[in-house]
Amino acid sequence: MSSSSTRHSPRRESRPRTTGAYRLVRTPPGSVDPPLLDAGQRAVVDHPGGPLLVLAGPGTGKTTTLVESVAARVNRGGDPARILVLTFSRKAAVELRDRMAARLGAARGPQATTFHSYCYALVRAHQDADLFADPLRLLSGPEQDVTVRELLAGQLDLEKEGLAQVRWPDELRACLTTRGFADEVRAVLARSRELGLGPDALADFA
Repeated sequence: MSSSSTRHSPRRESRPRTTGAYRLVRTPPGSVDPPLLDAGQRAVVDHPGGPLLVLAGPGTGKTTTLVESVAARVNRGGDPARILVLTFSRKAAVELRDRMAARLGAARGPQATTFHSYCYALVRAHQDADLFADPLRLLSGPEQDVTVRELLAGQLDLEKEGLAQVRWPDELRACLTTRGFADEVRAVLARSRELGLGPDALADFA
């Protein structure tokens, strides 16, 4: 006797097709209760107005104090559109925006951005169209690297033509076209801007 078996392949359930583009729905953050502030933080939050210098070390609650200061002013009737929060890094600006939105609601959160972005916006808003054919824009990090390397490489050509106003020490001239040296020069320039050092001040250090 012989037996035979029949295999049945599993049937796939048909799913209704969705039409249109996908839409990302973000769950709105829940309300955040005011944190418990110490005496120093409370003094900052309750400051009535005018300049105030606050000195504090890392991890002491500076961001919390700043967020609560903004919240206190908004809750007292201040216009969020007239409050500007500035910080140094993009990461810190994003954190401030998120925390203020969670504290006040996304619609009531004031503007929080970096010093560089705010100053760039001012330059763009007041730039002279007769002096600049194209709108001013910020150079990205890679573009800054390329520009510095091109300037350093051009220094050698200027020296050959006798047009160089600055002569690099002999032990550094071989490094002018290397990427590592360009990175160090860019880092020095960035640090000089942070400290407010101009060309004359840098020349004194040379």
